[in-house]
Amino acid sequence: MKKTWNSLNFGVAHFLLFYMAIFLVTPKKTPLYPMIIWLGMIISSGLIVRYYSNEKSFKPITRFRKHHKKTPRAALLSAFLFFLTCISFKVSNYTSMVIPNALIFITAISIIYTIASHIKSIDNKEKIIARRVKFAIKYSWIIVSLISYYLARSLTSNSWDIPFDTTFNKLVTVVTALLFIFIFYYIIYFIFISFLSIITLQTKKVNKKSPVDINYSMSIFAPLFIIGYISYIAFNVQTLSIIKFGFEFALKYDTRDTFFCNNKYMLLNKHPDARFMFISEGNYRALIPHHDDFTVSRLTCTNSEPFYSLVSVEDKKDLVLATLANRVEVITNDLKAIMSTNNT
Repeated sequence: MKKTWNSLNFGVAHFLLFYMAIFLVTPKKTPLYPMIIWLGMIISSGLIVRYYSNEKSFKPITRFRKHHKKTPRAALLSAFLFFLTCISFKVSNYTSMVIPNALIFITAISIIYTIASHIKSIDNKEKIIARRVKFAIKYSWIIVSLISYYLARSLTSNSWDIPFDTTFNKLVTVVTALLFIFIFYYIIYFIFISFLSIITLQTKKVNKKSPVDINYSMSIFAPLFIIGYISYIAFNVQTLSIIKFGFEFALKYDTRDTFFCNNKYMLLNKHPDARFMFISEGNYRALIPHHDDFTVSRLTCTNSEPFYSLVSVEDKKDLVLATLANRVEVITNDLKAIMSTNNT
């Protein structure tokens, strides 16, 4: 007898894959870690009880129709690839980053294929839904790219105190824009999946003979939602690492390790690892490493030794904090002077 997969089998497979993925991406020091272990044990016990109760009671189990098995299987493949991606990032310290990046790409392709396959299964002969989705993707990409690129240029200009016009050809601007694009499309992904699930329900109401039912919908939309949510958790955990990797890569091409002043190339003796971004003749931005971050300073060539001036880039918050620190220091010195006078 040919083995068939029913909705319960798909549910068990998805649960195991996503539970192990959450188990991998959740930091062990977080208070949620023990809760995840106990919750996994409880749900696993419930699934086992339900499986054996169905076996003994001979209750009919929902099976997917032959021509509607492709999409749930594609969703299950996406979940499996996502699980492999989580494993690859967990062991990325011991392997090349090529493997995790390749798995991310393959998982994204599998998710796109799952969504396209589902749209094809619920669309009418005129392919109205498919045409609207293509239209939305085309124009959303243009709008999101333009907004992200402008925000990236503005953020780079303000953070590094450089003219807005000089940010258009900086690789760091591109990296920042890609980060904004990811955030925007991450939000769009959830909105799109929610919208598609609503369309699916409406299709069932209009066409009573439609093979799409609640079990079929859950086998597709539940994995897509959970993949997005776990990705959100992983991104929050690794945000600083991702940003650091992107900026370190960009700074290799946007900066150099020396600057030119007084007709010769120079470096900062106190900060030998500093990087310098050329802005204009005799005008640089010095990026000085500080713990896991870096500070940005304006470096300007001068005619007297040491032939350059270095001023840290500060915003209003930094100035206010510096003023408060100076006032606290003055008050502290006054109190010490008063106490020393009273003691004498």
